[in-house]
Amino acid sequence: MTAHTPSEIISLMGGLGTVLKSEQRTCAAHGPYTDNLMGLGKSRPAAWVGCQKCMDEKREADIRASQEELMRDNAKRSIELRVGRACIPPRFADRTLSGYRAVTAEQKRALRVCGDYAENFLAHAKQGRCLLLLGNVGTGKTHLAAAIGNHVMREFGMAALYVTASSVIRHVKASFDRDSDHTEAQAYQLFQAPDLLILDEVGVQNSTEFERTVMFELINGRYEAMKPTVLISNRGKDDLPTYLGDRVMDRLRENGGKLVVFDWDSERGAIQ
Repeated sequence: MTAHTPSEIISLMGGLGTVLKSEQRTCAAHGPYTDNLMGLGKSRPAAWVGCQKCMDEKREADIRASQEELMRDNAKRSIELRVGRACIPPRFADRTLSGYRAVTAEQKRALRVCGDYAENFLAHAKQGRCLLLLGNVGTGKTHLAAAIGNHVMREFGMAALYVTASSVIRHVKASFDRDSDHTEAQAYQLFQAPDLLILDEVGVQNSTEFERTVMFELINGRYEAMKPTVLISNRGKDDLPTYLGDRVMDRLRENGGKLVVFDWDSERGAIQ
């Protein structure tokens, strides 16, 4: 859209909607067009309208953005209603990347990788790229994962859901009850819907065939939909296949899936 100089904004009064003058101008995006000097009422000076095609495109873009924001809000509310709580539990709702206390080189690397994942989430999400945070208890894995989720929701207006592996398994198992209010398919759909799923406490479960099947269905469903997962576990990368299976590990590593190992001592209480 062609920008007008101050001299082109005529201090001329005119009736609202009255065309006071017309000129041929050139829009950088759409070429030649007829610009009109419109009256805006007796209390305001007339102004040039500008390129109509630019205005139409901006209006359509604003409508799309508004509709997309409404859809994201509705999706977030729907997920929260179905899980019966906030997508990110209150304990982790204030977690930020800047609030992570990184002192050692390893901690700084963990913060750097997680920061990149959060800041460039749109690019990672496009590839369905996952992030694995593995290692010792009390080293800040959940803090950083929640910070990523909070950043994704705040900066990109996307839905992020934090769940534990055991809660996923319980939810799927509950679908088998005769009086269940959800089917097995609906159980998996709940966890496949968010733009980002944070799956915590993987490896705490008993490593039964049923539990491995649930984990496969969960991760595979998100894998097929190209939706990323942040997985958190106190298990090492060599032990994790016992609880997830090799096929799940392959899907988590695909498209450059990232791994951060938290192998320092617990700092529970030092992380703010």
